Amino acid sequence: MTARFSSADALKTARQEWLSVLVRVPADAVIDSAQQFSFEVSELKAPEVGMLMTDARVHASGPGFHLGEVTLTRCVLKDELGHLGYGQILGRNANQALAIARFDLALQRQDTASQAEESLAVWKDEIAALDAMQSERVDATRVNFFTMVRGDG
Repeated sequence: MTARFSSADALKTARQEWLSVLVRVPADAVIDSAQQFSFEVSELKAPEVGMLMTDARVHASGPGFHLGEVTLTRCVLKDELGHLGYGQILGRNANQALAIARFDLALQRQDTASQAEESLAVWKDEIAALDAMQSERVDATRVNFFTMVRGDG
């Protein structure tokens, strides 16, 4: 079997899209769904928990400052075809990081991509619906400030 992507750039672009969805899926859902993939993997980097410094700004042109630290769990898996799967999440859930890495591998493979894309499409729709609901809540509380504009005469 061969890889689905002809170039590293195509893989990078696709991976950014699907990983941005996978990190927002509830942990139980992604862990349960990742069990459908039965290909063999080896752990190149077992799940490890570390700290990540987060930066912030008061406004767009203001100076940056260190906001604080957050926990981060990451791992790297490799399948028998040589593909690498990365799992990285905020928090301390090693099983979730492993499941995301397994999904990353499944989406790269010819034999499992269609199954993985089905789950991904459902989750993408759910996330879009949640984002739309949040946007509606924000819009409902939006305050429009009017400024007085001088007329010509």
